[in-house]
Amino acid sequence: MPHPFANIPVGKLESLNALQAQFTADTRPEKADLMCGVYQTEQGTPYVFPSVKLARQMMSDDPEWEHEYPSSHLGEAAFRDLILRSYKNANIYICFFMYRLASMQSLGASGACHMGAKFLRLHYEPYKANTKAKIYIPAESWANHVNVFQYVGFEVETIPYYNAVNHSFDMEAFTAFITDIPDQSIVVLQVCGNNPTGCDPTPQEWQALAQTFKAKSHFAFLDLSYPGFGSGNVYDDCVPIRLFTTLEIPLALAVTYGKSFGLYGERVGHLCLPLPTEELTKRAETHMKLLARAETGAQPRFGAKIIVNILKTPHLKAVWEEDLRGLAIDLHKRRSLLQKTLTKNTTTPDWSFVTDQRGMFLFTSFDAQQITYLREECAVYLQDTGRLSIAGLNSKNIPHVAKSMADAVELHKD
Repeated sequence: MPHPFANIPVGKLESLNALQAQFTADTRPEKADLMCGVYQTEQGTPYVFPSVKLARQMMSDDPEWEHEYPSSHLGEAAFRDLILRSYKNANIYICFFMYRLASMQSLGASGACHMGAKFLRLHYEPYKANTKAKIYIPAESWANHVNVFQYVGFEVETIPYYNAVNHSFDMEAFTAFITDIPDQSIVVLQVCGNNPTGCDPTPQEWQALAQTFKAKSHFAFLDLSYPGFGSGNVYDDCVPIRLFTTLEIPLALAVTYGKSFGLYGERVGHLCLPLPTEELTKRAETHMKLLARAETGAQPRFGAKIIVNILKTPHLKAVWEEDLRGLAIDLHKRRSLLQKTLTKNTTTPDWSFVTDQRGMFLFTSFDAQQITYLREECAVYLQDTGRLSIAGLNSKNIPHVAKSMADAVELHKD
């Protein structure tokens, strides 16, 4: 009798897995890894925030620090309380009190999105009778968004998002699409530092989008993965959240602190649901506890404790804010240097979009032929989508990367 798994097919993994293996095997000294969204130093090494080092030392020096389970299935109580207080004090949620925020700690952004998707699939009233419930995700979005929502039973339909002609957010096409879909649809949006495009709606466009969501009674699933990477501070990057909550648009907020604290491997995330009453909030949190118990049991404490130490200690919080501001400034400097170097190599196309986009990524709009040329002929590795990680650039590799990009344009024009 054959083994019960004998006929399991090969899983369709993201191309990034194969590309990373290809990059590792590449022996060319000029090779450049511009695939992963992880901030690196000028020397191409991992960067640890000074504030994180100090907070970590506080833990080492604390004789009472232990490795027990967190106080709740929803996560470390001090972490959740401090995060919610930070939201309230920063007026991120203008019209909601803390007791109306159902929340749970999660395993990074993937965990927050998964828990949010699972919660919606189980409890979103407008979809309960719909066995083919759809969720709407921008055509250019984080690669894992589609996986996460499909795995819990949603059908995914994509929304036009990126205008390849002018390298910007396509407000007209996006608005037309979400106006045409059924009322009370669930729409996924990234709050800032869009991955992969680096193109966010302007403040005025966010205002208009919020009005459309309100008129259509849509549910906004907001992904906040890069707070501070756009403007240099979290408050300014959270304008869309304030807009949506002011209009009392129903939403879920999935947050990761991996990027904004450099805690990639610690998997610290957070799912938050602003709700209209305290009683409903308590009910929602009972189901969050059930989800957490079934999915992960307990949430990891180490990364959460680092964040607690930083946010509760004024001088550490000030250091962290400066750390984050410095990263945003540095990424913009790398963009500017790439843009200037590209322009020296060729003035076609207009490379101004390199600095118009913001955050960790540049969306090149290169086609498959150009991307293959960059990898095979120049040892410059981009993702298949044409996404380039600004975080992988430095003063040493920018001249080679810029020349390679310019050559790809010249050699492979339509």
